[in-house]
Amino acid sequence: MIMCCDYTHSKKEIEPLLPRMFSIISANMHEIAPTGNCFEEDRASWTQAMHDELRNPEKHWIFAFSGETLAGYTLYRIHDDTLHMDEIQIDKAYQGDGRTFFMLMGNVLRDANESHVRTLHSYVNRQNAKSQAIVQAMGLRAVKETPRGMIYQGRLRDALDWFAMRRKL
Repeated sequence: MIMCCDYTHSKKEIEPLLPRMFSIISANMHEIAPTGNCFEEDRASWTQAMHDELRNPEKHWIFAFSGETLAGYTLYRIHDDTLHMDEIQIDKAYQGDGRTFFMLMGNVLRDANESHVRTLHSYVNRQNAKSQAIVQAMGLRAVKETPRGMIYQGRLRDALDWFAMRRKL
């Protein structure tokens, strides 16, 4: 069973999760967008970036657990009426299980709705066809191309409708 925990207001609880978080993102990105750096360089750079994010008061942190095992996580920000989906990472063992992504996204969309968000914004790496298909299914459309990916934008209402339909399946 997948359980989600919001650690946004308990950031000291996140520090022990950083090594497992890095293992998840490292395994996922190794296939999609390898950096060319050694593992230790990537880990040091990513860990520093996460420490910076821990100091960001706008950053929201949601974790999905299967028992004691970290199955996935998402990081996002809400600024004015826009939700910026900064990161969603799911351990390979839980990808496509029909639960983990929807538990994480359900928490994000509920928070967005309660915060009166109107617009969703997300970056997706050009090599990540699965994520591109998901954000497009949620109603987001590519609005800008970057050297390594696309910026997507859409209405929260469309994403909520998509989520409600998926939950009925």
